[in-house]
Amino acid sequence: MNKTNRWRWMAPVTAVGMVLASFGTVAAASQSMVHRVPASQMKSMPKGLLRGNPGDVLVGAATSAAMGSGNGTFYIDRIGKKMTWQVPLTMGANAFQSAVLGNLAYVPTLAGKTYVVNLSSHKVTRMFMSPMGDRTAVVAPARHLLLLLGANNVTAYALPSLKKVWQVDQGGNALTVAGPNAYLSGNAAATTRIINLTTGRVAGSIAVGHIEDSVYDPQHHTLWLADWTNGDMTIVNTLSKHIVKTVQRAEGGGFSMNNMMGSMGGFMQLAVAPSGRQVYAASFSGNVMVYNAVSNRFAKDIPVGSMARLSGLAVDPSGQYAYVTVENQKRTVSIALKTGRVVSSQAGLVSNRWTVAQ
Repeated sequence: MNKTNRWRWMAPVTAVGMVLASFGTVAAASQSMVHRVPASQMKSMPKGLLRGNPGDVLVGAATSAAMGSGNGTFYIDRIGKKMTWQVPLTMGANAFQSAVLGNLAYVPTLAGKTYVVNLSSHKVTRMFMSPMGDRTAVVAPARHLLLLLGANNVTAYALPSLKKVWQVDQGGNALTVAGPNAYLSGNAAATTRIINLTTGRVAGSIAVGHIEDSVYDPQHHTLWLADWTNGDMTIVNTLSKHIVKTVQRAEGGGFSMNNMMGSMGGFMQLAVAPSGRQVYAASFSGNVMVYNAVSNRFAKDIPVGSMARLSGLAVDPSGQYAYVTVENQKRTVSIALKTGRVVSSQAGLVSNRWTVAQ
């Protein structure tokens, strides 16, 4: 099994194999296509149970059902309104990481379709064809670009037109924008590649590989790269492109592709505090790991549960709360970061990659 494919077998689990194909030109007609979900399928979940900043809108994608065909699902949880909306996609559409810009979320799926969801109406308002196998979306607001990532390529689209700008024939599972560049990593790749956002060309590389996720701290111009095999958190200065420090923690490593839910550790999603003073990592150890981003040191663990397998993680813009998926228990919890305590939980709400919009 290719390591970049792992989350299609996890909760919610899917037995659908990834289909990889060449990318064709996006037709104008497909870019203007509106995907309409029948009113009977549009539904809100029971009263939202997550506590947090009232202005937070927690969004994330989940894959389809374990057996047979099913809809990929996009969740919108409005913390202040205590309500969660479940937006179904088309049959067999498996989504992973969405990207948010303004009031719109971009949701790529393995089936070669990317959906645009309006966060106010909770509806899909647009759909366009994208490379088969793409599953991760990232926005570069300063460049007005939407970046879609798959196992074999990175494709950039202009915003808001969604016109294809460039494509790089290299892929992975983690992509982070930092200034004029995007940093492309893979948990099966030996290096992290630097892509120039203007030209779409690979401009260099950093000798740090086997990365499950990465995050950029703009306050300190540092890129944090998490190796889920050995627990190394490597910190790179994006101005000099040099490695500043590597911090090793056993609980950040040890993830096994052959025994996923039996793994006792492994980095999953990373998040940076709005102040830039902390970097957080969800781990299969059951802890949210906290790093001091000023001294570049491990600071402490926030325990969620000894048997909790944590995946999706987001920190709200106020820096007061973190939201994290408990993968094996199919629920999401909110954590008050000041006290380090879990303050609420909502069953049935899951995503491997959370984002907080406001």
